Amino acid sequence: MVSIITKRIKGIEYMYLVHSIREKDKVISKTIKYIGKKRPIPKEEFECMKYSFSNKDWILNDSKDELSYQDHKKMQICSSEYKKYLKTLDKTSKQKQKEKFLSEFISNSNAIEGSTLTPKDTFNYLFNNLSPKGYSKKELYMADNMLKAWIFIEKNRKKFPKNEDLCRLHEIVNRNIEEDETLGKYKSVQNYIGSIYTTSYLFVEEKMIQLIKWIKKSYSSMDDFEVAFQSHAQFETIHPYVDGNGRVGRLLLNWLLMYKDKMPLAIRSKKRLDYISALYNSQQGKIEAISKFCFKEYINQYKFLS
Repeated sequence: MVSIITKRIKGIEYMYLVHSIREKDKVISKTIKYIGKKRPIPKEEFECMKYSFSNKDWILNDSKDELSYQDHKKMQICSSEYKKYLKTLDKTSKQKQKEKFLSEFISNSNAIEGSTLTPKDTFNYLFNNLSPKGYSKKELYMADNMLKAWIFIEKNRKKFPKNEDLCRLHEIVNRNIEEDETLGKYKSVQNYIGSIYTTSYLFVEEKMIQLIKWIKKSYSSMDDFEVAFQSHAQFETIHPYVDGNGRVGRLLLNWLLMYKDKMPLAIRSKKRLDYISALYNSQQGKIEAISKFCFKEYINQYKFLS
């Protein structure tokens, strides 16, 4: 049984998460985590603590592909063919293609989180130095920050991402959006995805370490695309930061694709409900949901007539 106990030390009460088991006629209690000074603990927060302790927030129980070999081949062909296409372009045209993709990726990724900045206005704002009217400062910060975060990834795309790199990404993504003291730091309060539990803040660091280890290990037994797709669902389940988890998670997904020399993916905001459903189903043990969703988005993005 998992419970919270209070200990008084030098007149101050502190709380601890404790696991108790009965052995014959004795109850043995072991401290799991130090919570902090005594305060009210909402039921949902305590449920997240139990959720993480029992490892229900870890959905990558098997390092195995969920898509077929043919599906992997289709994505690889899409990626390779688009690279060939880019090689036929002159330097200026190639840059325009990059700006077009980034406008789509940034506007769609931010739109999933509530931004109304369109791909066209994102392009004009970021690449033509035209400030669009009718948008909030936050929406413009979101666009600026995502471009800076992408530049950071491009500079480091040949490097395997570590947790400190992801914290740096978060710091860039949420600059001027959340308070400075939480930028680039794991959450110290509980957050949720609607009514869905996420990893307890008490367990975030160890689960993020576990995720990075899983990614590195899984490259030897899984398709590169699926490592990126499945790890994205796990990252969103952990939800390691106070805010910006969706944007950082989609940046990580693309970092992993580009690290393995694959073309990046821009998940469309018009598919937001399908995307959320895929993440939810993955968190409920159907990890194939996120692989299938990302596969469809990838194939749709890189279409060729011949």
